[in-house]
Order: sequence, then C-alpha cells, then structure tokens
Amino acid sequence: MNLKKSDISIREQQVLKAIVEDYIVDHVPIGSNVLKNKHAFDCSSATLRNAMASLEKKKLMMHTYTSSGRIPTDLGYRYYVDHLMQQSGKSFLDYNAIETELTISSNSVDALLKTTAIMLSKISHLFGVAMILQYDRSILNEIELVHLSSDRIMVVLGMKSGLVRSIVLNMVVSVSEKDISNITVLLKEKLLGLTLKEIQNTIAERMQDSPLADHEIIQILLNNPKEHFVIPDNELVFTSSNRELLDQPEYQHVENLQKTLVAIDNENVTQYFKTYLNKQNNYMLIGNENMETMYNDCTIVTHVFVGSSFQGQIGIIGPTRIPYANILKILNNFTEIINRVC
Repeated sequence: MNLKKSDISIREQQVLKAIVEDYIVDHVPIGSNVLKNKHAFDCSSATLRNAMASLEKKKLMMHTYTSSGRIPTDLGYRYYVDHLMQQSGKSFLDYNAIETELTISSNSVDALLKTTAIMLSKISHLFGVAMILQYDRSILNEIELVHLSSDRIMVVLGMKSGLVRSIVLNMVVSVSEKDISNITVLLKEKLLGLTLKEIQNTIAERMQDSPLADHEIIQILLNNPKEHFVIPDNELVFTSSNRELLDQPEYQHVENLQKTLVAIDNENVTQYFKTYLNKQNNYMLIGNENMETMYNDCTIVTHVFVGSSFQGQIGIIGPTRIPYANILKILNNFTEIINRVC
C-alpha cells in the first residue's frame, strides 16, 4: 500500500522524516525526547508522542518493544522515499578516479561488471551487483572453431559487447582440419552480425542449403541452438564480496546473518535478478515489496545503463535501513560513467 503525501499531516511528515533519517544513521529506536532535543520541534514532547502514535496506527513506524522509541516500517521508508527524501548534496567521492578504473576494465565486459560490483560495494558499504540485460540481443561478432583433439572441438563465440563464450563439442567421428576450416567459413558467413536470439530461431533455415549441413558439427549446433547460442546465467550477473554488507549492524545477530548469507548467495542473486529485475527499468524494492521472502528484510536498488555495445544494470542490496538519497546518487553517478566507458 502506497500512501499519498496528503494522507499524513505536515507535523507527521516532519516527525517521520526525522525518525527515518536518525534511524538510518544511528540504528537505535527514536523516542520523542530525542526528537525534541535534536530537532528543536516547536511543540511539546506530548505532541510528538501523539504524532508518533498516529504514524504507528498508519503502519509507517513501529515499536521494537513496548517502552521503546519507534523505528520505520517498510511502508514508512516507502513514504519517505516517495515524498520526503531530499536529493543528496555534493559528493566527496573522487568520481574521476572511479571512471579511470572502470575505463581500464572496459575492454572486457566481465572485468568491467565485476569491477563495478566491487566498487559499488566499497563505496556504499553494501552488496554490489552488475548484470547484463537482454543477453539474447547480444550480436555475434566473431566465431572460431579450435581443434582440441581428433574428436573434440571448441567453438568460441565473441560478442560485439566483448563478451566471449566457449563451448566444447564431443564428436562421434574424427574431424579433419580442412572440415574445421570450411565449417568456420560457413558459420561466419551465415551467423556473424546476428543476435543470439536470431541465431537460435533461424540457424536451421540458414544452414539448410549448405553442402556442409549434414556434417556432425553443424548437426550438433542445429540440434539444440538454445543451449549453444546462449550466455549462461553465471556469466550474466556479477557480484561483490559480502564483506562490506556484513559489517552492517543488522547482521551482527546470527539469525539475521544466516538469512542474509542465503539471500546474497551468488546463485540466488543471479536467479532473482534474472527472473524479476530483467527489464529496462530502475527498481527500488523495500522489504516486503520484494518478490521472494528471503529478501523481505532487504532493500534492492538498481539503475539501468545503456552502453554503445550492450545494456545492463547495476545495483545494491542492503538492509531496509540504507541511506536512500546517497545510494541513489551513487548509482546515478556510476550509471553516467558506465554509459560513457562501455
């Protein structure tokens, strides 16, 4: 449930904003006396308590226990982000140095995205993710066949983006160097410049008139093009280490730590991003807005980038108590840099 800005009073907006921002920094429940002393509200502590009680009824904040102060709920964070958050001010980060480092990595998609995920994590103190979007639109730029042994051939696929994939084909009969040379020429003639999706859908039609169409190599590729002309999941999503994220106070409790380690496991992150966050959209999913329960204590924020050779997204995963304005600024700056260097 998203609330309109007018659904809570000006006083309640002021109180909610102060509580969210104090809790993000201090990670302790916020009481009325703290609000009164720290923010110099022009009202009594009793008035502040009434505002906090009203916000709690509206499910924007909650008690951690009976006599404690309040902390924001997922809905409270959502209202804050949508209506109360101010853009982060001037950054103290040296983005020129960041751009230099990413430029150095830009000759390889793998290196660029891995470096991006690691740097996002270090700067945000959260978990960094970088992902290739619309992989099936990757354009085949090069293809080579390499003779590994008499009955084993490696097919090397080079994408326009710089991504390289290799597949090993096990043959029933021996293959000559002349066959490899002729088939390489054929594959280049028929497939270069096409997207992986186009190859998957049309390779049989493109090969049918060739005198080499019945060759075992061609038949293996025709048999299951969706298996051979594809980028595997583990080459789509790149993640940082968990070190920065696990320094967050939320994860000093064993139960929270165990749950989070499962959520940020590389296989789970890859599957989640590929399944739910694979469109050309910027996402911000707070707590129970996430589509799988393992992420219900997390916020996930992503931004799309559009380079000259491929498209992708970058993002962070953290607790719901993240500095939202600062994270959005970091992602905006990284997006601009990657758009330039890739």
